[in-house]
Amino acid sequence: MSFDAGPEPVVKGATITLTGRVWRTARGNQTTVDFYFHPATAPANSYTYQGSATTTDAGDFRRRVVAQTTGTWKAVFAGSASRRNAARLDTVQVFQRRSREIAGWSAQTPSWQSPALRIPTPEYKAVVNWTCPATGSPFIHLSWTARGGGSEYVHGAQPAGALTLAGHAGGRRGSFRVTTSADCTWRVRVFSGITVFQV
Repeated sequence: MSFDAGPEPVVKGATITLTGRVWRTARGNQTTVDFYFHPATAPANSYTYQGSATTTDAGDFRRRVVAQTTGTWKAVFAGSASRRNAARLDTVQVFQRRSREIAGWSAQTPSWQSPALRIPTPEYKAVVNWTCPATGSPFIHLSWTARGGGSEYVHGAQPAGALTLAGHAGGRRGSFRVTTSADCTWRVRVFSGITVFQV
């Protein structure tokens, strides 16, 4: 019996193809192969059933699954009256890409400005979440002012919500400013670039 799970490594949500062959002679090898999966973070030998595939006359099998987490795939042939059982293992690393957070602030103040900040890659994304008293006329204003000129902003006028400011107008060095109505609580997170981690 042969078995391979790939590609490896793979991004979460992509397709993993389980392939192999169970054979004794050149023909007459049609049978069923069962698949099991053991997550890397699970207790030893805690495999869960993931379906099966029927082999061709030559013994070849193939099944596609969605990559969710790092772990070990197992292909099992249960055997028959004339053929002994067999099992093979293959481990697949699964990674996920995520925006890399480079800074974050939170406060409760009508007007605030961040320290001077350098965005490490040409693009950034700043996300502000806020909650204001429902009375009055709540608002929030998030702006980026580049050193040497250039600015951009987003604003909202609801008691609570989230806004995204994306770009790099005027350059990669500068600061963010949050202006709100009184007694609003807010949090700003700044992302730049991509980080890759195993899941």
